[in-house]
Amino acid sequence: MRRERGFTLIELMVVIVIIAILAAVALPNFMGATERARESAVRSAVKTIQTALEIYATDNQGYYPGDIYSLTTGNYLPGGKFPNNPATNSPYTFTVTSNGSASEGAYRITYSVSSDHSAYTITGYGKDGQKVIIQVSSAGTTR
Repeated sequence: MRRERGFTLIELMVVIVIIAILAAVALPNFMGATERARESAVRSAVKTIQTALEIYATDNQGYYPGDIYSLTTGNYLPGGKFPNNPATNSPYTFTVTSNGSASEGAYRITYSVSSDHSAYTITGYGKDGQKVIIQVSSAGTTR
C-alpha cells in the first residue's frame, strides 16, 4: 500500500480559519496605529514649538512673537523649520498657522498670542480638524 504525503483538506481549512481569526484580531490594531503615530507627531511638534517660543521670549524681554513664522528666523527652531512639515521630509505633515486661522481637514497647529504679546496658546488638532490633541499655553499644558 502506498501512502501519499501531504495535508488533508480539513487540515488546510483549519489552518486558513486560524489565520483569518488572527488577521481579524490584529488588523484593527494596525489601522489605529497610523492615526496614533500622527497624533504623537503633532504632540511632539507642539512641544518643540513651545520650547522655541520660550527661547524667543527669553531673548525678547518676555514677549512672544505676534506671528509664529518669526520663529523660523534665528536659532529658535532646529534647522529654522517647523517640525514635521514637508520641507523636513517627514511623513507626518500638518499646517502651522498664526492667530487661529486654519483650513479644515488636516492635522494642524494653531498659534494665538495675546494683544500685549505676554501670553500665547498653541493647539494641535487631529486629522478631522476638530479633535484637540494637545493644547499648551504660557500658563501650562492641557490634554
